[in-house]
Amino acid sequence: MKHNNKCIICDSLSFKGLFSKESAHGEQFTLLKCRTCGMEFLASVPDEEEIKKYYEREYFTKRTEWGYDNYFSPALKAEIERVFKLNLEDLDFYNFEKNLGREKRCLDIGCAAGYFVGYMKDRGWDSAGIEISGDCVDFAQKNGLNVIQGDYLKTGFNRKFDLITLWATIEHLHRPGEVIEKAYNDLADNGMILLSTCRTGGLNFMKLKGKRWRFYNFPEHIFFFSIKTLKTLLEQRGFSVINYRTYGSDFGKSGTISRKVADYIAKRYNMGDMMIVSAKKVKD
Repeated sequence: MKHNNKCIICDSLSFKGLFSKESAHGEQFTLLKCRTCGMEFLASVPDEEEIKKYYEREYFTKRTEWGYDNYFSPALKAEIERVFKLNLEDLDFYNFEKNLGREKRCLDIGCAAGYFVGYMKDRGWDSAGIEISGDCVDFAQKNGLNVIQGDYLKTGFNRKFDLITLWATIEHLHRPGEVIEKAYNDLADNGMILLSTCRTGGLNFMKLKGKRWRFYNFPEHIFFFSIKTLKTLLEQRGFSVINYRTYGSDFGKSGTISRKVADYIAKRYNMGDMMIVSAKKVKD
């Protein structure tokens, strides 16, 4: 087990325990909250090798509170694409794209089955992805996508990227600060990073759920950011936040009027339990 001995945002050593919860494998994990900045994180997690067992094929194919309902199905692919297209619009990505040259390079970290990699390839980008799940990498490669299996922090690239994305990825990382720092170095001048992650803090629908919140999946999700802590993490490593939006309520049943109304309110008034952020690299 890897122990989180200090806050990754403010280096504080003062935490309070929120609650403990059992994983899909029966282990107990405890959620802490920094008394100084409010960052939430697991007290201890399996190390990078141990945690791989949580991302075996069943995580992507069997619906549980910890996994997806067949991530490889056409229906889920369509839904994931619908969401990230909305995210790109909300973050004003397409205007950023217009100002780039003909040769545009992007990297999706934690790309899963490569759906975003494929979308950007179809838009004319030199598009690549990196993922730890062998099943996802096999699926992506069989669909002709430039996706490799590996640890981003241990992977070098011979050219800079114009765009790096982490869609629902940063909460899974053991060392998110180091990943953001490496992304800064892997981006071209004025390059952009786009992130989505579950959101704590502020006026937020997640408060209706408490410890039953849909994103308190332990130990797959390790860190839980507010916009304040995520912005600080980015700015500490040389980025300037450009856009920020929230969406999602998980209120009521999917497809019902109550869910649709709650989701509208979540997005309209920035009360969502998911957030998307765009940030530009500030030149050294």
